[in-house]
Amino acid sequence: MVSYQKAGQILADAFLHYPLMLHAFEGRTEQERSQALHQLYTHCAKAAFKYGGVLLDADHQAALIWLPGHHFPLGLIREAKAGMLSLPFKLGVKSTLRLMNHDAVSEGWIAKHAGAKMGYIWCVGVSATVRGKGLSRQIIEQSIGEMRKQGLNEFWLKTEDAKNVLIYQKLGFELVHETLLKSSALKSWVMRYKP
Repeated sequence: MVSYQKAGQILADAFLHYPLMLHAFEGRTEQERSQALHQLYTHCAKAAFKYGGVLLDADHQAALIWLPGHHFPLGLIREAKAGMLSLPFKLGVKSTLRLMNHDAVSEGWIAKHAGAKMGYIWCVGVSATVRGKGLSRQIIEQSIGEMRKQGLNEFWLKTEDAKNVLIYQKLGFELVHETLLKSSALKSWVMRYKP
């Protein structure tokens, strides 16, 4: 299995009950949401594989996808080359629009405020059965190391889960922007790590 396919599987599992995904796929059964998330994250990981990076831990229980600043946000041409334009047909137009409208706000804010040599941690997830064992810390540190080798010097992420804010702060990220999004009625926290 190609690394981006395995990453898609891990991320789909990790985000099954995530607030943004519950909003985007409102009215769907857990099984339907799981299938849609597998489609979504496999495509996102494929794009990251092509334009940034895909990391898996040794046991394939944690995954992280990232993009360098010069490919963030992806934009229509890179999305097309990565096969992401088929997502509205696979996820449903309503769900796709909910995700796009929500993400555009925080990711737009990051694009406006980040430096030229930024790296964006697009998604990080750990399988439910091994959470709490430090895998997020390990894979985030690994991604930062990989991005630094490519000349990137500040690292950004966003989250819609309040408990993640404290986790990322313990890893050295600072909270730089918080907003309540009208489109989803969810809070989004933007965080930056600048060594």
